[in-house]
Amino acid sequence: MRRAFRLIGAVALAAAPVAGLSLVAAPPALAHDQLVGSTPEDGGTVSTPLTSVELVFSAAIPGEFVQVAVTDAAGGSFADGAPQTVGDTVSQAVTQLPDGEYTIAYRVVSSDGHPIDGTVAFTVAGVGPAEPAGTPSSPAEQPPSTPSSAPSSAPSETQPPESEEPADATTPAAGAGDSSDDGGLGTTAIVLLVAGGALVVALLAYWAAGGRRRGGAEDTDR
Repeated sequence: MRRAFRLIGAVALAAAPVAGLSLVAAPPALAHDQLVGSTPEDGGTVSTPLTSVELVFSAAIPGEFVQVAVTDAAGGSFADGAPQTVGDTVSQAVTQLPDGEYTIAYRVVSSDGHPIDGTVAFTVAGVGPAEPAGTPSSPAEQPPSTPSSAPSSAPSETQPPESEEPADATTPAAGAGDSSDDGGLGTTAIVLLVAGGALVVALLAYWAAGGRRRGGAEDTDR
């Protein structure tokens, strides 16, 4: 029995260092994934235009739960579309970044299932201000100007056509009133002429009758 207890004690003493090493090595194996690199680097300065930023983690990251935001000091967002995950690298497209200070904020799920998040700060210098959206960068890219349409010679459809009525329909012909007056004067002159002629004939007849009576009386006296 004593030999058995001694044997168990010797085995326990021999296994103690191995158990201790196992306890020391266990925490790193159970630790969450960490950010091990980025482009741009944390605290770095960029002097060339960027089209995307990258985050590199210590293990492969599930792409279904990745969130990345790129903002400036005023809180403006410059992320363009959804982030893309390939293995341990997460890429986020960005719009043009003018000179200024920026922050990359990320939230991903570690390979052990726990969420991790953090930020990366960097500065853009020497790129210049952002160009207004829709402005061509050179005269060659400007669209040709549209020629102005020539004024139409056709009359407007909404303008009523000018009335074209005969002049004699609204305005009496020149001299029309005078002709009626002349007609009246002509009739009066004819009446006067006929009356004058009748008077002359009557006078002649009376004169002729008086002459005959005188001639007969003279013959009777003789």
